[in-house]
Amino acid sequence: MFTGLALRGAGAISSFALAWMLAQMFGARIVGLYQIGFTTATLFGTVALLSQDLVLVRQIAPLIHEERWADISARFRGVRRFVTIAGVVLAGACAALAIPLAQLALDDAAIAPFIIALAPAVLLLALMRVQNALLRCLGSVRLSQSLEGISYTTIAMAGLAAVWLLASDPQPLAAPALVIAGLVISVVIGAVYCKQRLAQWPGDLAPLPADARSGAWIAAAPILGQAGSWLILLLITGLIDASAGGIFRIALLTCMLMQLINTSFATMVGPYLSRAAKAGDQAELRKIVRTAGLIGVALAAPVGIVALMLPEWVMGLFGPEFVAGAQALQLLAVGQLINVLAGPVGVAMIMLGRERTVLVVECVATLSGLGAALMLLPQWGLAGAGAGLLLADLIRNGANWVLVQTASRSLMPIDAD
Repeated sequence: MFTGLALRGAGAISSFALAWMLAQMFGARIVGLYQIGFTTATLFGTVALLSQDLVLVRQIAPLIHEERWADISARFRGVRRFVTIAGVVLAGACAALAIPLAQLALDDAAIAPFIIALAPAVLLLALMRVQNALLRCLGSVRLSQSLEGISYTTIAMAGLAAVWLLASDPQPLAAPALVIAGLVISVVIGAVYCKQRLAQWPGDLAPLPADARSGAWIAAAPILGQAGSWLILLLITGLIDASAGGIFRIALLTCMLMQLINTSFATMVGPYLSRAAKAGDQAELRKIVRTAGLIGVALAAPVGIVALMLPEWVMGLFGPEFVAGAQALQLLAVGQLINVLAGPVGVAMIMLGRERTVLVVECVATLSGLGAALMLLPQWGLAGAGAGLLLADLIRNGANWVLVQTASRSLMPIDAD
């Protein structure tokens, strides 16, 4: 768990450095345009993935214990085919949405090229998550976390640094192009390693169809959560401007290390939660959640304290115009500390087969956060958007934590077969 966390932490540093370079090279407006493009592609990528990485973990973790390699191969190949088709279709839809969204909804034509440039990330992010899920279940934690956390951001950061040093007139679209290049390299590396593992197993079974229905129930909650953050970014851009959107996203990215602690722990303990849920061992499942939460908040506390105590200094690292997001940074930091302290409660609920409950909680949290942001943005500015996300974090984590702690043995998980 600590190995994977260290690698994801390095990825957070690379993301921070990439955002800092963008801010220094181009200012808050270009940061905002890039972030609208990236968050749009990420949202479409989450839809394309349809949580098949979690479905795959839940299905194959018990199969690995039973050494049913042919079944594992068939399930993985079926899931990979599903996300490839969905990714291609939704990448096209993302690119097609770019101009109407930019010109009609946000009245800023400069947004469209960034969305179009980042549209391939829809497919690449989905494929990367599925491949890394298989590698992680097989014990290749260093490789999977490196590919998902540090490799593509580091490649993009190194490329942008070269552009900064060598180009007399660097173009803003170099950033999305370099991110796509990093994603392509990461996906190809993951595909090579997956192919090597598949070659060692019997391949006589045809690819099994992906469990799209279960995936849709699991994915609905994270899709809603990401859609909420995306809509808040669009609200900021529409009600204020793209520069304000860039400032807000920098505040959010500054909290990325805390967020990565939470997501890394959730990702890495997924197979253990799956086995505990499969065995009906509720005590072990709750212990895993509590342990991950306590260790996570201890690791996140230094970052959270700096963000809470020195918000102007942190935001000022990106430039004087970014200091306007200091209060938003404080609110977002509180929300991320709550996320980490709660532990991987969402994944635990999914492993118990409680996807619909998670969806209901996410609906309430997202709608409450959006409503709060919409009401507070005119009076509070960026702090209003931060307050909306904080409210969503409180509702989401509080409800799921209580549900995990009170789960009974009658709530048995879905069978892996």
